[in-house]
Amino acid sequence: MKPKQMVMYGILSFLAASVLALYVYFFGRLDEQSPNETVQTYMLSLRNQDYEQLYDLMSTESLEQSDMSREQFVQKYKSIFDGMGVTKIEVSAGTPIRLEESSNYMLNYSAVLNTLIGEIHEKYQLILIQEKSDKGKPWKIQWMPSLILPDMAAGDKVSVKILKPERGEITDRDGYALATRGTAYEWGITPSKLGQDPDAAIGEISDYFHIPVDVIKKKLAQKWVKPEYFVPVMNIDDPKIPDGLPGVSIHTKEVRSYPLGEAAAHLTGYVRQVTQEDLQKDKEGYYKADDWIGKSGLEQSMENQLRGQKGGSIEVIDEQGKRKSIIAQKPAVNGQTIKLTIRSEVQQALYDTLSGDAGAAVMMDPVHGDLLALVSTPSYNPNKMVRGLSQSEWDSYSQDPALPFFNRFTNRYAPGSVFKAVTAAAGLTEKVTTPKKTHHIQGLHWRKDDSWGGYYVTRVKDAASVNMVDALVYSDNIYFAQEALEMGSQRFIEGIRKFGFGENFNLAPLYLKPSQYANKNHLSLDSEVLLADTSYGQGEMLMSPIHLAASFTPFVNEGHFIMPVLLATQKDEAPVQQIITPEVANTVKSSLTQVVKRSGGTAHALSSAKRNLAAKTGTAELKSKKGEAGKENGFLVAFDADSSSYLLTALVENVNGRGGSHYVVNKLRPFLEKY
Repeated sequence: MKPKQMVMYGILSFLAASVLALYVYFFGRLDEQSPNETVQTYMLSLRNQDYEQLYDLMSTESLEQSDMSREQFVQKYKSIFDGMGVTKIEVSAGTPIRLEESSNYMLNYSAVLNTLIGEIHEKYQLILIQEKSDKGKPWKIQWMPSLILPDMAAGDKVSVKILKPERGEITDRDGYALATRGTAYEWGITPSKLGQDPDAAIGEISDYFHIPVDVIKKKLAQKWVKPEYFVPVMNIDDPKIPDGLPGVSIHTKEVRSYPLGEAAAHLTGYVRQVTQEDLQKDKEGYYKADDWIGKSGLEQSMENQLRGQKGGSIEVIDEQGKRKSIIAQKPAVNGQTIKLTIRSEVQQALYDTLSGDAGAAVMMDPVHGDLLALVSTPSYNPNKMVRGLSQSEWDSYSQDPALPFFNRFTNRYAPGSVFKAVTAAAGLTEKVTTPKKTHHIQGLHWRKDDSWGGYYVTRVKDAASVNMVDALVYSDNIYFAQEALEMGSQRFIEGIRKFGFGENFNLAPLYLKPSQYANKNHLSLDSEVLLADTSYGQGEMLMSPIHLAASFTPFVNEGHFIMPVLLATQKDEAPVQQIITPEVANTVKSSLTQVVKRSGGTAHALSSAKRNLAAKTGTAELKSKKGEAGKENGFLVAFDADSSSYLLTALVENVNGRGGSHYVVNKLRPFLEKY
């Protein structure tokens, strides 16, 4: 070997020996496990909250010194972290550091714990030691209570106190409560007061409250029950009980209350205690078993705003029961008060008017957009949903063919002939229709030509000559079908689409779906039959009562479309857009007043009202085939033509055989006369 090669070989040998010496110094013999593997497993187990795996990483000696079995170890971690509501742990660690004059290592790491009261940031320290085992000398962690929380020592406990927020109220425009705090009565039993013969006493109680003995005994057998404890059994409307009923007493409790009851149930919704399904869906881990959650209506859609945010404290308590340190502390934040544009007295009056039928009604301020009432009938009692239904009460709701839980003011319906007002506006705008333009029509049936096959457009009144005003007054389908065909699909769509189709009007809290004029939001140019049907609100058209009300606002406001508003905070945000000219708007409005004034008008019965009303009626047929008899829904849209103080939309389902839309007019007439 040459001198230069020998020198180079010596340098490389020295460097290799140095690297080997450093590795052995920091990590032990080459055949020994690296502490990094234990650290990585520890961090992964902590993130996954795998307490079984954590136990396996701890040194035997440290566990024995702490008198900690596997079951005790797992239970300790689980009870503390579950009590804190820990849903997620993020961990970041440095590099293990060799301790001086020792073969052990120390590791500093930090953790972020997501708890019931927010994130907790903690800094930890652990010691790694080697243990002899069948597999060599693996690195283990010296267990100590500070690995759970840094401030913990032997004998310490963790105290978790949760401060629940007050649920926000839902109020009407004047601050009158629609959903608020109330009081409920519940009867229960104190076991120690059942007397010398508890079985006989329970039998007597069972007979009085009509509750099976087994149900009562199951309540009394709960693990937490003690002889002197009051055991609640069931809510009760009447707080009076007969004297001498053994062991029974009445207690009060705070519950969610709905002052308007059935009248606003579909609007407010109701709350219930969380179910296992709710807990499984709760990704943030906010809810616990005794929490309440919105289950329908605004209570559900605005749950995050209404519920507020929990607060509380997490403290380390020493063996003497004294507070050692505060790990985290946060005040509860009460839920927001949701103020609506609803007027309670109108809501109640309109509900009372519509009761007895399946239907819906919407009262709107057509100038400012405020929704003054949103009614759906039949309804249910949200207070009973909160306090608990008996089996018979639940059966009466669930088996009712009129579907009392179904919200009709957000449902979409074929609007029928009320839509002719929009078709008239489209024709006037497209300069196809004029008020005096006359169609000469023979009979009650019409089709364009033989290409329509056996399909005919039908009307109710046989009038030989019909102009636009006549067609609105008598609700002539043939007239508007002919006008739509003259416009053609493209111009007709352009004329009606601007009346709010495709919009949900920022009413997401009501789960309102946009309306449609066709299934694919277009009308085929070669589908003349569909175009004809759509002109008078049939075909594939679907509109909610809320949208139907909004679609008439241009006739009140010189052509300006007013968006409906429900939340008082959004009143100034509602956009206003002019979609038709004042001339067109006033022409349609004037024609709609004739629907009321003229003796043959379909809404002439409203002429007895004190105000100058404009109105349009409609009857939509629901059938699968032409020529078949089907169900009919009746509609009415009416508004004050002079002062523009209100606009009302109402529908009643299944009016066939009851006078069609005339039934709706007569049903709403007392309300309109009084209002």
